[in-house]
Amino acid sequence: MTKKRPHLFFLLSALIFFVLPSSKGAAQEKAHPMASQRPEISPAAIENLSFCPEVQVSRTGAICESSYGFTARLDFPQVDLESVLAGEQFFPKTEATFSADDQVINGVQYQNITFVLRWESTTPDFLQVYMTEIEPAWEGKGVPYRLLWRAGYETCAAESCETWTEIKDRGEYLPLDIPDLPEGLAADSNFNGVPVSFWNTNLTVK
Repeated sequence: MTKKRPHLFFLLSALIFFVLPSSKGAAQEKAHPMASQRPEISPAAIENLSFCPEVQVSRTGAICESSYGFTARLDFPQVDLESVLAGEQFFPKTEATFSADDQVINGVQYQNITFVLRWESTTPDFLQVYMTEIEPAWEGKGVPYRLLWRAGYETCAAESCETWTEIKDRGEYLPLDIPDLPEGLAADSNFNGVPVSFWNTNLTVK
């Protein structure tokens, strides 16, 4: 017996659910801190590092000049849309990790600093089997991709550190976060009039 595929409305509703953007720094995890023997700075002085307050996104990808001494750059992955539509592969993901030198900010020490940029499709893998029904809604503009970030580092609010606190942070850059975003790159992948992703036009031409 032939199995009925879900209606396009259901697929778009599922996309809206899974593409809801996470707020910047929404998930922060801290290891249980243990104070050094002679803390001289209040732990309240510790602040989250802001790696890329200004990101630029072009049809090539994303780039930002960090105030911590590195340039974060990540191109859009190349997408073989025909292979995805044929069910031969999933949309590719790509990410890059960047490291920064140790920092001392307002007397607080930071070490083992890493920052990661990541491009991934707004369409979860399990929904990509229905791409022949989803793809027409994109109207040939490209494939909508999310720009995610995560960071990790250790802090110590003491002059002589014996124990460090591990910080993990993550979030997402939205079109509204990008100044001077080129026209046509903002993707309304939730179909609600508010762009939450970016059109990846780096498609394989056969």
